[in-house]
Amino acid sequence: MRPKAPSRLLRLLLLSGLVALAPACPSKPAAAQPDSSSARPPRATLLGWEESVRFAIFDRAGSTRGRNSRRGILQRFDEAMDAEYDLDIISSDFSLTETYAWHRRENGARFWAGSIDHLQLIQQGDLKARVVLGSGWSIKARFVHDESLRTERNLLWLGFARRFAEGRYSVFVQGTLRARKPESDVELGFSWNAEHARVTVAAAALDLFNDLIFQTLEVDPGVTDTTLDYTSHPFTLRVIADLTLGRGVRAELVGLVMSPTTVVAAAGPGRLPGFEQDERYAYAGGLLGWEPSAGSGLGGFATWVRARLDREPLAAGRPEDAFELTETTSSLGIYGIHELTPQLTAEGWAARIWRLEDRIPTGASEVEYEDRTWAGRASVTHGARRGLNVSLGLDVTVRRVSGPPPVVTLEPLGSDNFRLRVDLGWRFGGQAGLVAGAGLDLDTGRFDGAHGRFRLYW
Repeated sequence: MRPKAPSRLLRLLLLSGLVALAPACPSKPAAAQPDSSSARPPRATLLGWEESVRFAIFDRAGSTRGRNSRRGILQRFDEAMDAEYDLDIISSDFSLTETYAWHRRENGARFWAGSIDHLQLIQQGDLKARVVLGSGWSIKARFVHDESLRTERNLLWLGFARRFAEGRYSVFVQGTLRARKPESDVELGFSWNAEHARVTVAAAALDLFNDLIFQTLEVDPGVTDTTLDYTSHPFTLRVIADLTLGRGVRAELVGLVMSPTTVVAAAGPGRLPGFEQDERYAYAGGLLGWEPSAGSGLGGFATWVRARLDREPLAAGRPEDAFELTETTSSLGIYGIHELTPQLTAEGWAARIWRLEDRIPTGASEVEYEDRTWAGRASVTHGARRGLNVSLGLDVTVRRVSGPPPVVTLEPLGSDNFRLRVDLGWRFGGQAGLVAGAGLDLDTGRFDGAHGRFRLYW
C-alpha cells in the first residue's frame, strides 16, 4: 500500500487520539435510566480477550492449521492475510460497552461478520443459556463459533453449578462435548461473589481422554494418521477477579498457566513420521477503570500471552520437525466512554501491540520476527435506547515490521491503514440490537468493505 506523508499521518493519529480520549472527560452525571436492563455502564472488560486466548489452548484442534501444526499454538499468520486483516476485525467486532454487557448476561446470542475480500467473510457467533434446576443447582450450555484465517472453531460447552449462601459461593464443573473423543476437556472451579468482588478459580484437564483412547483402547491406523501420547498431561489453572476498589474505581485481573507438558505424536504403519514435543502456555491481563460520573468511564489495560514449543523428530522423522518456537503477544492500551447526552455516546480505545516470534531450527540460525502496531477504534453514536442508531467511527492500524515474516502473506503486513466507518442500527431496548455498516478507505477514498452484527438477550 502507498505510504502516507508524515504530516497526514500525524494529523490522522491526532484526530484518532482526540476522538478516543474525548469520551473520558468528566461531565455532569447522566440521568438515571428507568429500565436498568437497557442502561449500559461505561465500562470495558478483558473477558472477551481472556476467552479468545483460553480457547486457543483448550481447543487447539480449532486452529486453522490444526493441533500439530509447525506454526505453533497461537497461529497468528496466514498466507491469505492482507495488510488490512486486523483492521477488518476491529471494524466488525462489538464495541466496548456491547462486549461488557454480553459478559454480564447469562442468556443470550450474538454474532458478527465482516468482509475481508470479494470472496470471504470472517465471523464469530456465541450462544449461551442458563437454566435453574432448583435447590441451588443450575445447568449452563455454551456454543462458540469462530471462522477466520486463524480459527475454524465450533465448540460446545456444558456445565453444572451449585450455589451456596444465597449465591455468595458456588462450585461448578464444565466440559467440552467433542465428536473427536480425545480432545474433550473438563474444568472444575470455585467462585466467590461479594458486593465489591467477584473471583473465580478453576483447574482443567485438557484432552482428558486422550491416553485412554490412544493408549488403552487403541485406534486403528486406518482411522487416523497420528496418535498422541502424553508423557506429562496438560493441566491448567486460571483466575478471574473483578474488584471494586471504591470511588468509582474497579479492576479486572485474569490469568492462566499450563503445566509443563510433553506429548509424543507416534509413528506407525500407515502413519506419518512422529515427533516428541514439549509445550508451555500462559497468559495474564489487567484492567483498571475509573467512572468519574454515571455516564463516563476511562481506564487502561495490559495483556500478555506466550506459547512455546520444543519439538524433536522421532526415528525416521522429518528434519523440519526439529525446532524451538516461542510466540508472544503483548499490548498496552487506554479506553474512554462518555455519554455526551442521553442520545449521544462516544467511546474509543487505543493500544500499542507487540507480536514476537522466535524460531530456532536445530542446527540452523535463529529466525526472529517482530511487529509493533498502533491500533485503535473510536466512534460517536446517536440514537435512543429503542429505535434507530447511527454511528460514525475511525479505525486505525499502523504497523512496523522487523525480521522475515513467519509466512509470506498476501500483502506485506507493515503498513498504515485508516478507515472511516459508518454504522446503522436498530435497538430494541436492552434486549436486542442489529447493526450493519461499511467502511471508507481514507487513503484512496474508496469503499472498504462491509460488516454486520446482532445481539439478543432473554
